[in-house]
Amino acid sequence: MPSRKHRRRRRRSSSHGLTAPSTGEGSSSGQPTILRLTACDGTSTHESTVLSPQELTIAREKWPVVWLDVDGFEDLAAIRSVGGVFEIGELALEDATTPDERPKVEVFGHQVLIAVRMARFEGDTIVTDPMAIFLGDRYVITFHDRTVPDGFASVRQRIRHGRTRLGQLGADHLCALLLDAVIDGYFPVLERFGDRLEEIEDEALENPTRRLLGRIHDVRNDLMTLRRSLWPTRDVLHALGRESTAFVGDHARQHFRDSYDHTMELLDLTEGYREIGSDLRDIYLASINNRMNDVMKVLTVIATIFMPLTFITGYYGMNFNTQSPWNMPMLNFRYGGLVAAGIMAFTTIGMVVFFWRRGWLKRWH
Repeated sequence: MPSRKHRRRRRRSSSHGLTAPSTGEGSSSGQPTILRLTACDGTSTHESTVLSPQELTIAREKWPVVWLDVDGFEDLAAIRSVGGVFEIGELALEDATTPDERPKVEVFGHQVLIAVRMARFEGDTIVTDPMAIFLGDRYVITFHDRTVPDGFASVRQRIRHGRTRLGQLGADHLCALLLDAVIDGYFPVLERFGDRLEEIEDEALENPTRRLLGRIHDVRNDLMTLRRSLWPTRDVLHALGRESTAFVGDHARQHFRDSYDHTMELLDLTEGYREIGSDLRDIYLASINNRMNDVMKVLTVIATIFMPLTFITGYYGMNFNTQSPWNMPMLNFRYGGLVAAGIMAFTTIGMVVFFWRRGWLKRWH
């Protein structure tokens, strides 16, 4: 699996915004940008893939609420055509197609730009993908990279089954549903973080290794990535729900306030998991110290056992005059070596039994 740094570098190089060099009016990478149109009124819904700017003009004049989903930033000509139909400025389009854009809300005259980030897992690493939403008079336009999975599938299903009342509530209600889907996407990500932290805690208690310390560090970095995305998103939802914003009615403002409460809950979970990550690092260090203490205890017991054996062998290894009456015993005894070995074996067994009864040789859990 590629590292986080390489993956981010690759992501930045794949999305150039509107400042990338283009070969005429065609696509810069050979992959056309997909324009998904969803239009609805109080009774019917229309979905199609847009092939020409004229279709956008007709749909904008015909339907009360229009949602255009721009999938991919490669075809600069298609993105500029969308900007021409909906009168989106060059700077606003550049902000919408910038991969590292910070979550924000900004009013561009006759439309509102809402930049947020969607969270997902890529393997075991957290990734936050940029998502730009333009809210205008009777239309909503979303911009996202082609590599980003469709996070608005639940909203599409609600529109298809007529459970949104977009024809009566307007485009601001659709924008509120889209932002609610973005915030709801963070909950399963954090639930997975909870499972990962439980696994790491069990491993830290049973089998602490150097690799585990790296996993703890990765989890803390991923949680910091989530926090950097959620914190400005909280400010965006606060501005939409509490302040007077163009094209945002009272009904949509209530939805934004509810999403703001969900964001605060996510931030609390993120902070709690970060504290758990710090505790896991302390548990890992404590487990390592306990294992080191066990190793030192075993080595100390072994050294203690060999101390009397070394004394016995050293004592009998001294050279004395065998004719002297003060000579040490058993030097001329035929079985003296066996007797000395028996003394050493008896001493060893006695010390092991003593250590065992004191609990010093039992396995440490």
